[in-house]
Amino acid sequence: MINKILKKLQTTSKLKDNLFGQTETLFRQLEEICHTITKEIDEANKGQTPVPIKVERINDLEFIFRVGGDVLIFILQSNIVRLPDDTYLSRSKYLKEDVTLRYFGQILIYNFIADTLTYGRLDDPGYLIGRILLNRENKFFLEGDRKIVFSFPELRDNPATPEKMRSLIEQLIIAALENDLLAPAFHDIMVITYHQKLEHTSSMGNPKKIGFDFFAKPRE
Repeated sequence: MINKILKKLQTTSKLKDNLFGQTETLFRQLEEICHTITKEIDEANKGQTPVPIKVERINDLEFIFRVGGDVLIFILQSNIVRLPDDTYLSRSKYLKEDVTLRYFGQILIYNFIADTLTYGRLDDPGYLIGRILLNRENKFFLEGDRKIVFSFPELRDNPATPEKMRSLIEQLIIAALENDLLAPAFHDIMVITYHQKLEHTSSMGNPKKIGFDFFAKPRE
């Protein structure tokens, strides 16, 4: 039994540790790209009305990218996950040939309205606009907004290069900025309690995003 435990620690546990390191490196790369885009936009906008754009690190596992009236929140998941056996990716030849390629580090990217963070509106929804799944070969699979997902190849042909990460972030920004807010129906906000007025003044009207065309299903 000791030998079995040791073997597991030397294989799966080591794989997970290494994969988290890879995912963390990619996460830092995404943060640096956001800083670069911020500088480029500020430079291109010189002499004009300042554009609200800023990168804020919350902790080692999270940073915020504020762009105009939107916020992209990048979250590095500390746990390594394995795809279930019944997913279409797990049944692909690429993953069937090597089970260790089925383990992934995760980076989640949520889109919130900037006012949600500014005014601390705890009930406002956020949208998982993108999820990056990275395997030990440094190849990634993207789930999220359909238009963005289809800009990238399948997992086996999709290395996580700086160029692809830059393209991904630019597309995430455009998708967030183009997704407008919808006003709620008049009857939905016609009657409120005084407590609601006191607690939620800044969010009266409860605007919500139109909604992204999410894609997290087989592409084959």
